[in-house]
Amino acid sequence: MATGRFRPVGGGDRRRLAQPPSDVAPHEIERSLKRGALWALGSQVAVQATRLISVAVLARLLTPDDYGKAALAVTLASFSIILGDLGYGTALVQAKTASQRWVSTACWCALGAGLIGSGVVAAAAYPSALLLREPEVTGLAIGGGLTLLLVALGSASNALLTRSMSFGVIQSATMIGSVIAATCAIAAAAGGAGAWALVLQQVVLATVMSAVFIFAARWRPSFEFSPAAFRSLSKFAWPYTGGSAFFVLQGIVSVLLIGHLVGLEELGIWNLSMAIVVVPLSLLAYPVARVIYAAFARMRDGEERVAKVWLNGFTLLAAVVLPALFGLIAVAPDLIPFAFGSQWVAAVPVVQILCVLIMSRTLQTWNAAVLDAAGKPHINMFLTGAVLIALPPSIWLGREFGIEGVAAAYCLAAIVCGELPSFVLTTRQLSLTAREVLGRLRGIVPASAAACLAVVFARRALEAGGVPVEPRILLSLLVGVVGYVSCLTLFARDVALQLLQMARGLGPALQRGS
Repeated sequence: MATGRFRPVGGGDRRRLAQPPSDVAPHEIERSLKRGALWALGSQVAVQATRLISVAVLARLLTPDDYGKAALAVTLASFSIILGDLGYGTALVQAKTASQRWVSTACWCALGAGLIGSGVVAAAAYPSALLLREPEVTGLAIGGGLTLLLVALGSASNALLTRSMSFGVIQSATMIGSVIAATCAIAAAAGGAGAWALVLQQVVLATVMSAVFIFAARWRPSFEFSPAAFRSLSKFAWPYTGGSAFFVLQGIVSVLLIGHLVGLEELGIWNLSMAIVVVPLSLLAYPVARVIYAAFARMRDGEERVAKVWLNGFTLLAAVVLPALFGLIAVAPDLIPFAFGSQWVAAVPVVQILCVLIMSRTLQTWNAAVLDAAGKPHINMFLTGAVLIALPPSIWLGREFGIEGVAAAYCLAAIVCGELPSFVLTTRQLSLTAREVLGRLRGIVPASAAACLAVVFARRALEAGGVPVEPRILLSLLVGVVGYVSCLTLFARDVALQLLQMARGLGPALQRGS
């Protein structure tokens, strides 16, 4: 396997460039995986804290109508990280070699993809504005589409950092970008920018992250293009991109249909509700999925090792995510109006419904990493395509019951057509039985449900006693945490001990950096 050490561009007579990161050694994979996962989890605490603060502040400065106008642009920008380079960065992580010629080929392919993607979005912006009956959507969508090119600029550098499992650098880029982007968005919203503040946040985030990747990787492309590398990378990138494109289209189709059939204000409620419920995905599953994929790509011949890592990760993720989402369902009637303002009360039932889907989706976020690393990205493409086909009729039927009906129909379509088949195919790939996997939830689900009921009863009792909303939220959550920890220790003591060990190792891992 190539080590990732490249000759300087322009030959030996020029000053030698700083060496880019080398591939992680095979015997260091599991150690790097653990360190990278801890880094991802720890850094995402800061990232999501910044994100939640910005969402809370922006929700008070902006209106549901502003969120509705920016929904299409924000949806495009949110998915630009997986679509901007048409999968060539991810294909480079999967590739057996990372020579200068191969990386340069991937870089030019990614840049071409980003340029074309931004152009396609610009061309489709005006028709989308007509469908939503809002002229301002045209400029907002063009701005959101620009993130595709910005992400593509740093794609090859990001891939090199991922191959070397330098997740400290990657997560640092995310943290820096999130803080700068949130600051710019809040300042713009306070200055009266309206929906443009939300788009500015996404553009600044993509710009800063790509800049950090390029600087940290210490690699520059040469004017080389290998047809053989292009064919090999495309064989993986195109079906991977097909799945990513279908996933992005799910978001775009949902935005356009909800805005057209239900209303722009309801679309704003949908957009904020999604931003709230995806926190567990953004905080835990997505960052670690990148770590998992990098490790699985290097373990491609060790199925038992992959299955063990996946199963242990599934268990620990469930132990953190399920109580968090059950708790959000229970405390949402108090938390959402308090955090975002009374104008967002209508988001409460939408958030509660979407939590059901996010429970399943968060636990299965790593399924695509398993199948992609096994060289089967087409499976994810077929599943996301099936969900895409099911969404329009589901949203059309659900519209009769307002935005809550749309949320319920959306969840049902996504679970039946995507989540369940994904679970079956992934466990089959790993030679695991459904009973073996679901058995890992024994103890976690009862503990989460018990904590949820405790929060509901505590909140209602405090509300009946006239306790103000701020202490009511804090006391309700405290009851839930105590109840969950007690029940988990009782029903699944081994899982509780693993979580404790992981928490103890978090600080030293962050201090060691990447």
